Amino acid sequence: MQGADPRTPEQIDSFVDAFYERVLVDPVLAPLFLEVAQVDITEHLPRIKAYWRKMLLGESDYQRHMMRKHREVDARQPFADEHYERWLFLFEETLTKHPLGAQTERASELARRVAGNMRQNLKRFRALT
Repeated sequence: MQGADPRTPEQIDSFVDAFYERVLVDPVLAPLFLEVAQVDITEHLPRIKAYWRKMLLGESDYQRHMMRKHREVDARQPFADEHYERWLFLFEETLTKHPLGAQTERASELARRVAGNMRQNLKRFRALT
């Protein structure tokens, strides 16, 4: 039910699946996810889905600290501005094709905030180490 309010976890899960289908074949992001981070997508997707369900639906099944994992990846290969920009571009484009109803703008704002905070925190952490 495209464009409906994401009142169910399945609607958000479907969006995340569509987003990661694009990320994992993207020439900028796929190497970072698959080669550098060596993401096991079968473990990663349920976590990411839980994160977005928490952020958009208020569910409490996501209890991880995302910065620790991203710091580990950043230590292997620093995230570049192009990584954040490409991630946001694909996120926004996926939202256009798979809108989340009344939560679409909120998801977009959260994605921009997540990317901005991560960029700032990782740069700061790199400067301290």
